[in-house]
Amino acid sequence: MAFLSFTANAQTKTTSANAPNKTATASNQNKTATASNQNKAIMDSLIHEVQELRKELYEADSINKLFFDGIYRNIDKPRYKMYQTENNYNLLKLDTRTGKVWQVQYRMNDVQASVVSINFIGIVFESDGWDGRFELYPTKNMYTFIMLDTGTGDTYQVQWSTKGYDYQFVEPLK
Repeated sequence: MAFLSFTANAQTKTTSANAPNKTATASNQNKTATASNQNKAIMDSLIHEVQELRKELYEADSINKLFFDGIYRNIDKPRYKMYQTENNYNLLKLDTRTGKVWQVQYRMNDVQASVVSINFIGIVFESDGWDGRFELYPTKNMYTFIMLDTGTGDTYQVQWSTKGYDYQFVEPLK
C-alpha cells in the first residue's frame, strides 16, 4: 500500500508539475498561431504589392517598348536612303527597315533609266524591322558595298553590276 501511495503521489506531482507547462504550451501555441496569422497577412500583403508592381512594370514596359520601338528608333531615320556609287549613272536605294536593295540607274543621253531589285526579298520581315536598321558602306571595289544590320551586327555583301542579274546579289558574310 505504501508503494501504491508513493506512486500516486509521484503521479500527482508529475501531473501538477506538467499542468503549468500545458498552460504555457497552450499559450505559446496561441502566440505562435497569432504570429503565424500575422505573418500570413504580411505575406499576402507583400504578394499583392508585388503583383501590383509587376502589373505596373508590365504596363510601363509596354509603353517603353512602344516608345523605343515605335518612336525613338524612327527619330530622324528615314525609311529609304540613296547611296552614290562611283558609276556616274547608278545609285543604290536601301530600305533601311527590311534590308532590301535596288540598283537605280537614271537616264542620261543614251543610258536608259531603270530600277532593278538586287535582292527580291528583304533580310528581315517588315514587322521585325525599324527605320534605320540597315546601313550601306562602300568598299574600295565600286561594285561592292557592305550592309550592316545595326540591330544584330550581322553583315552582308551587296554586289551590284551593269552586266545583269547574274552579277548582282546580297549574301551574308560569315
